[in-house]
Amino acid sequence: MLTNISPTDTQLVTGLGTAKASQIRHEWLIDTLMSVKVNAQLEGADATFHTLTNPSRLANYTQIFKQGYKVSDTERAVDTAAFNDRYNYEIAKALKAIKQDMELALMRGSMATGTGTDARYLRGIKNALSLVTSQSGISLTETILNDYFQNVWNQGTEVDAVYGDMYLKRKISGFTGGATKNVSVEDKRLIAVVDVYEADAAKLVKLFAHRYVTLAASTNHDLVGINEGMFKIAYLRKPTTQEIPTAGDWTGGNIVAELTLQEAHYNAGFHAQSHL
Repeated sequence: MLTNISPTDTQLVTGLGTAKASQIRHEWLIDTLMSVKVNAQLEGADATFHTLTNPSRLANYTQIFKQGYKVSDTERAVDTAAFNDRYNYEIAKALKAIKQDMELALMRGSMATGTGTDARYLRGIKNALSLVTSQSGISLTETILNDYFQNVWNQGTEVDAVYGDMYLKRKISGFTGGATKNVSVEDKRLIAVVDVYEADAAKLVKLFAHRYVTLAASTNHDLVGINEGMFKIAYLRKPTTQEIPTAGDWTGGNIVAELTLQEAHYNAGFHAQSHL
């Protein structure tokens, strides 16, 4: 028996909705309502018209992901205890690896347009959000967490998913004010134990321990909360397998994908940096 012990958590790749990109510079529009007002009119009054404002245009660049695999034909021919076919195993392993790379970019990517010698990079969630606060040296409390939720609510939407490293995830799970475990959800990422948090400004927030919110082992930890319905993975090319013509005593291929992140609004979440 062969067991691969590397982690394969891909909450964003698995959980976010998808959209279609048609260019390497993916663009979309966002709009807002006019300001609320007292609206009381005279009987029989003529129609009045508000001043038109154009929607805002947002953009992100597609990033190309590749993961190759190659197996000697001898390896494919021999009878091994661990593999029925080493080649098929390496394909599955490469697909998991490229999903991990996609997950890293969707969370942490910093947008770059690319040149003839430099690749394009997509802008990930942490760099897409405008509600960013530095909390260096400040311990995360339940009150602070609820303030984050309220900040997003004030912008017109609600957080329904929070991503932190295991340290912050455990801390939030220990909060008692909005803790509940018995909920009915239809989310294929939540199989056994459903960890959620409920607040006045955010109902049934799913809690995810994410491996790439904070990369370096540190006493400081980042926290990201978003409305997942307002973020999509826009694919220019969904992951596909490319067979490579044989040029020797081996069989190989390549998995290729091209995608970017599409956010319905830059205020659809928060990013808190460097909590204790």
